Order: sequence, then C-alpha cells, then structure tokens
Amino acid sequence: MLTINRFLSVLFMITVSALFGSFITYYVGEQNTKAKIIATNFHQVMHETSYNISTELNNLNNLNNFKALLDRKAAQNHLISALVIARGKQILLTTDHSIRKLPKHIHHHTQHQSVNRHFILDNSVHELEFEVYQQNKPIQLSLLLFANQPEIKNYFADTYYQYFVFFIIPTLLVFLFLHQLLKKFLVKPLEKLRLFAYYHDRTPQPLKIKELETIRSSMLQTFQLLSSEKQALYRSSRTDALSELPNRYQLNERLEWLIEESKRTNTPFAYLFLDIDNFKKINDTLGHDAGDEIVVNVAKIMQEALRAYDIIARVGGDEFVIILSKYQNLIELNHIIDRVLLKISQEQIVSNQSINVSASIGVAFYPKDGTDGQELMKSADIAMYEAKKQGRNQHHYFTEELNQRIQIEVNLEKELHLALKNNEFELYYQPKVSSKTKNIIGIECLVRWNHPEKGLVPPGEFITIAEQSGLILPLGDWILKEAIENQLHWQQQYNIQLPVSVNVSALQFSHKDFFNKLETLVNELNFPANFLDIEITESVLMENTQEHLNTLKKIRGLGATISLDDFGTGYSSLAYLKIFPINILKIDKSFLDDYDSKSGAIFIETIVNMAHNLKIDVIAESVETEDQLNFLKQINCEAYQGYLCSKPLPEKEFIELVKNSLSTQA
Repeated sequence: MLTINRFLSVLFMITVSALFGSFITYYVGEQNTKAKIIATNFHQVMHETSYNISTELNNLNNLNNFKALLDRKAAQNHLISALVIARGKQILLTTDHSIRKLPKHIHHHTQHQSVNRHFILDNSVHELEFEVYQQNKPIQLSLLLFANQPEIKNYFADTYYQYFVFFIIPTLLVFLFLHQLLKKFLVKPLEKLRLFAYYHDRTPQPLKIKELETIRSSMLQTFQLLSSEKQALYRSSRTDALSELPNRYQLNERLEWLIEESKRTNTPFAYLFLDIDNFKKINDTLGHDAGDEIVVNVAKIMQEALRAYDIIARVGGDEFVIILSKYQNLIELNHIIDRVLLKISQEQIVSNQSINVSASIGVAFYPKDGTDGQELMKSADIAMYEAKKQGRNQHHYFTEELNQRIQIEVNLEKELHLALKNNEFELYYQPKVSSKTKNIIGIECLVRWNHPEKGLVPPGEFITIAEQSGLILPLGDWILKEAIENQLHWQQQYNIQLPVSVNVSALQFSHKDFFNKLETLVNELNFPANFLDIEITESVLMENTQEHLNTLKKIRGLGATISLDDFGTGYSSLAYLKIFPINILKIDKSFLDDYDSKSGAIFIETIVNMAHNLKIDVIAESVETEDQLNFLKQINCEAYQGYLCSKPLPEKEFIELVKNSLSTQA
C-alpha cells in the first residue's frame, strides 16, 4: 500500500520522466533539424561550386583559376574546414595544403538522403562527383567538402546548453518548489491527521487547506464524541446504573488487588454479603419503582455508614457486597456491621409511604473462608441465608459446620431430582377418627421417600429442601394425582369411600396454574371433588390475600373442602377465619400436649368453641392417649388423628386397617 510520500514521489518521478521524455523528443527533433540545415548547406555549397567549375572550366590546366572560388566558399562557411577537387585519388586543387591525400571514409553526397545529427557528426568528408569537358571529352571529377567537426559539435551543443539552462533547470526548480508546497500543506498535515487518527494524543492545529481543515474538524468532533462515549461505557461497565455503586466487574478488579495486598502483608479482611429482607414482597406490594427506591436508599445508607476506603458493590437485585479490610478486631467489625444494619432498619419514606426495611448479612473471611472472590461470595452467601433463617435483620459468620450442612442440602436436592425421576416416593395414609364413635371418617395422605440407600426418609428431612429448590411443585403435583387415583381405586376395588386430605405447600398453592391443574385433574379422572380435602397452612392466608381468597373460593366451588393445618402456630389473625372459606380447623400437637394444664385446656376449648361458632369443624392432631381423647370429647372436638388410632401406614396396611374398622362397625 502506497504512503502519501511515496505516492507523491512516484507522481513526481512520472511527471519529470514525462517532461524529460518530451524534452528529449523535442531536443532530438531540433538536433535533426539542425543536421538537415547543415546537410542542405553542404549540398548547396557543393552544387554551386561544382556547377561553376563544370560550366566555366574548359581545360584542367586552368583549374587553379577556381582556387579563389573554393577559398571564398570555405571562408564564408565556418562549418567547412576545406574544399578539395580530386580526380580519382589524385588531389587537383585544395583550400588546405595540409590535406595531401584523400581519407578512406568518404560519404558520397546525394540530394535525397536521410539526415540526422549522428549522420552529420559521423561523416566528416562529403563527396560530390561532377563532369567537366575538355575538347568535348568528359572528365569525371570529385568535389570533397571537409566539415569543420569542432564547429559542428559546438553548433549542436549550443542547443543542448540552451535547453538545459532555460528548460530543465527551471522545470526542476518549479517541481522542487511544488514538492515543498505539497509536503508542507498536504503531506505533513495528512501525516498529522493520520497520527491523530491512530493515537488521539495530540490535536493538529487548524490547517490552511479548507478541505483538510474540514476533515480535521470532523475527526476532532468524532474523537471527542467517541471519547465521551468511551468514558460513559467504561463507567457503565464498572458501575451499577441504579445505585451508582461499583458493579460485579469493578468489585472483582478491586478484590484481586486487595487479595494481592493481603498476601503481601499477611492481613485478612472481611467479605460481607448483604441481602434486603422480604424484598420480593416489597416489590409485589408497593411495586418495582418502590423497590428501586429502596435499593438506592440502602446504597446511600451504606456509603454514609461506612468509611471511604471500604468497598461497596451491588451484585444483584437486592444483593450487595461489602469488603472491610481495616478493623482492629472482631468487636470493631461487629460494631461496623451493627451500625449498617441499624441505619438500614430505620424508618424510610418510600413512594410517600413510611416503611421499615431490614437486611441480613453473611460474613466470610479471607483467606480462612475462601481464597478468591467466588469462594468468598459462596461462603458469605451461605452465612447470609443462615442469618435469614435465624430471624433476619442480623448478621451471621460463615463456619465449616454450616458449610457442611449446606453441602448436605445441595446433595439432597440432587437426590430429590433423581427420586422424582425414579419414582422413589410413596404415599402413606393416616386415618381421621371420630372422637365419639372412633370410626374412620377421613384420610390424610403423607409422602414418604424410599431412598435406595438410606431407606425410608421422613418428610421433615426433605420437604424443606424441596420447597427451597422449587421441587415441591412437581412433587406436589405427583402427590395430588397419586392420592386421587388411589382413592378412585379404593372406591372401585374395596368400596372405601373416605374423603382424602392432601397437604399443599404455600409455594404450590401460590402458583398461577395450581387451580387449573387441580380442576383438570378432577375432571379428567372423573373424581367426585367432595371426597377431596385441600390442607393449607397459615402462611397461605398471610400472602397475596385477595388472590389466595379467590383460589380458595374456586376450590370450594369445585366441591372440595379446605382444612387449615397447624392453626395457632403462625401469625394468622382470627379475622382470617371469618374471611376465608375454611371447612376444618386442625389443632397443632403443641397445644394438645398442654391439655392437662388449666391455661392449656382453656386455650384448646376456646379454639373449638370459636370454630364451631364459625361453622368450622375441628380435628386435633397427634392424639396419643385415652386421656387426650376423653378431653376432646368433653369439649366437643369432632375428630382426631394420632398414634392412639394409627400411625401413618403404607397403602396395603392402611386398606387392611380400614377393612377391619368397617367390619367392626358392621
């Protein structure tokens, strides 16, 4: 690829070569013209002289009479050095007595011949033959013209020097001048523009040529725009747009530097993972704009509460990372963390509403809990979830024991996936018994896990993991379908017609397709919905009140009943029993264990009376003794479940239990 300098040099050389070619062509033509003039002159001299001699000479003895003519002709023409008349090889008359014999190379002159510069320079002697008559006898003579070669050469050289002085030198000077002008006003500015385009470091001064100045101005504006956009992109790539805190990319950069510094000084630092409590509920109730406002507020609070050299970054929707590297001891570290949590928990005005926000923090230490950003975040995240489990609005330190527990839960989640795939789950059944007649009036189905290595795994060990991982959704769907299909089979095969209760988790109940799936299942299997009871917990009543109320009404409209499990263990208001279409209230074991105390008995009796006043039936859970049953009879509790009648049984054993109960009733 040509550079500007090379292009101009090539262009200069081509132009100069063309001019020199033109000059040479013109010069050669001029030289040839001069050669023709000389040849014509020689021809004229020789013809005039030979004519005079041939017409006036009548005797060779009188030839000397023509010497004056020859001398005059030679003297008048400076290009002629001598004229000689010869007969054969004999010189008869000469204007130069130094010529004693004829040269070997003689050009025989003719009128029509090709003449050029080389012809004139190469032929120094020209010969013209003519005849004279002596007594009417022709005599052949030759007129030889000796050219003055030095003069001829000077004659040709005059033209060369004239052209060189008046054409070549001015042309070269003009071209050198143009070259300097182009170099100054075109080459150098273009080179500056090239360097500016490549390095952007030094802005060229305004240029003289309008078009180049337009290019320079355009480049300057473009690079200024690109520079501002580059800076904006650099900031956006390293800064969170909402909170204006460093993002994960900048966090990793600063963390790498801090790790190297900690290695060099052998100084640990604390890695904090902060998560806003109940952020999803805030977004759902107040809207995402309010959620964004809270994120911004929390970011400002942390910046005010922490020191300038502490690292704060936003790594997720409501997730932040704080790195504290300068603290005297754990007491000071605790004070810093408590100060952050305290300021966050103070009342905030969001969307013109007063709201209390809290956060949970997990703490990990470099290098004890991790040697890179990924390990530290994992450890701090585990500790943060432990803080949430322990009540939120607090911090928790990562421990290996906690990590091992998390690993067990992760492995358990993987095994749950395989269990669903391999059909390792089984339904167990526990009867609901009438307190007065001791007849079985219903069934509660309970899921069990037949682990291929661990054996039977109770629900308490895997239901929580299933809920946390979302596996409760496919598992819940399987339980519901299995319970209905088994109940249909019992009705057809054994004539066992007992309402079956299915526990539905809050996550499953909250799913947008729960009722549609339930309705489709009932219709496809042609199952009488009045034999189905859906058991929910108080958490269902606490969240998305209106949506859940609509779902419960749809279930009741389908014909199924609704039981409220573990009543009194949560935070539900008694007003919910009035609002929601609850059919059955289940008293938790923790209350029944205290039946023999005055306060405990009064509390249980109050629940039963309140439920009856609201037209709600009551079932007591975990009844194990006759004394407990007698107490339930006294307070008119309709039914119970528990080991007093039967523990949860697999399908075959439960069918035998029901058969025996029915035969006893008969």
